[in-house]
Amino acid sequence: GRATPLHSTLGIEGFSSSRLGPKRLVCGVERELLMDRPREVRVQQSSGPEGQSVLLGHNGYVRTHGLTHIRRLDLSREGRELGGYDTLGALSAGDRRKFDLFVRRIAREGVRFHIRFHLHPDADAKLDMGGTSVSIALKSGELWLFRQRGTAARLTLQNSVYLEKGRLHPRQTRQIVLSATVEDYATQVNWTLAKAQDTPTVIRDLTRDEAGY
Repeated sequence: GRATPLHSTLGIEGFSSSRLGPKRLVCGVERELLMDRPREVRVQQSSGPEGQSVLLGHNGYVRTHGLTHIRRLDLSREGRELGGYDTLGALSAGDRRKFDLFVRRIAREGVRFHIRFHLHPDADAKLDMGGTSVSIALKSGELWLFRQRGTAARLTLQNSVYLEKGRLHPRQTRQIVLSATVEDYATQVNWTLAKAQDTPTVIRDLTRDEAGY
């Protein structure tokens, strides 16, 4: 559960943005501290009449690939649509030299990456519209639709696990995966998660009976 692919974020294939070091005593307690981690993590929030936005970034892949991950999330005012913009790019001349060196030595076809969205086991997810979107049915009866904007990535639905407190073994679940390659100094993948039906805004994770319909 510590590796980047086990989280709902962008990860470069075969790498994690952070790594834990060996156990050491910290204030009398054995802990594993992050040794390799992003040196710069930034966040900027804004809001307006259309909704709220947050811009985030970290340089956890600069040392290995010369690449910075930037994510922008736009939430509509009524909470019915979330738009995401994931960018992986070499931002400086030094970063571009690192990227070129990695591509020449290891990955001539470019840097492969995946954007993962791990779902709860109670969410029933299916590929829809000829494999261009994923429909997610909740126990409440709500239906949400995940779509990629553009054709920059390949959309798949894969197996995953859910680590639930109080359970001895992980629960089987699914994950939405967008896969793409950085061939130049920057690649952006855009996606949306939107409610497909006009249901009351107060309904969230209730069952149909609990929700009263």
